[in-house]
Amino acid sequence: MAKSSGQQQTTANEHTGVAVSKVYRSVQEIVFSTLKDEILAGELKPGDPLNTLELSERLGVSRTPIREALNRLEAVGLVTRERHRGMFVRSIPLDEMVNIYCIRAALFGIASRLATRRLTDEQKVRLTELCDEMEAQLHSHDHKQMLKKNAEFHAIISEASNSEDLQILIDQYYHRSTQYRAFSFELAGRDQEACREHRKILKALVAGDAEAAERHSREHYFTTARRIAQSVGIEVDV
Repeated sequence: MAKSSGQQQTTANEHTGVAVSKVYRSVQEIVFSTLKDEILAGELKPGDPLNTLELSERLGVSRTPIREALNRLEAVGLVTRERHRGMFVRSIPLDEMVNIYCIRAALFGIASRLATRRLTDEQKVRLTELCDEMEAQLHSHDHKQMLKKNAEFHAIISEASNSEDLQILIDQYYHRSTQYRAFSFELAGRDQEACREHRKILKALVAGDAEAAERHSREHYFTTARRIAQSVGIEVDV
């Protein structure tokens, strides 16, 4: 049966509404990702003000997606809101950084233990490829690509844990360590250390050794925390 003109108009409006909604969500995501990447790269530094009008003009979007992106950045701990002053890039105290990495060590250690029994052959192959790719990039000093592959390596293991609650917590603390992840790869020799640590984790996973997988995963995060602290002249016992 042919649709009436009213039905056709309603359907067209629904399709338009869906299309507009998708575009709007895409703009929100682009703004969020852009600002997050700028914080990660140090282009926006701790203490820098985040003025919605200035950001709107610079990024060429309305202030609404800017506000929503800033709210999301505040939720993951990268932005702080000061009453009557506005929003600023957050400066995370060193002791908080250590706490974050200790929590990440515990969470990812558990994920690695669980993943040992659940990784698929395809996931094992991809983890091996990522280790190869990161090692091949060591001399390029392309830290952005290293961080991207590093994130995928950890995400595969987290996903293989098959625990949604655990993955939510891992993702939450992953975002809270954003500023330090980029910084850690800038430390002399840390990228090489990380590659060796990834190999140990991978070897334990492939061998089905849950104890070793958890131990190496925890140490991976503890080492990052120690190296960051050492870079500012502080020794931490983790």
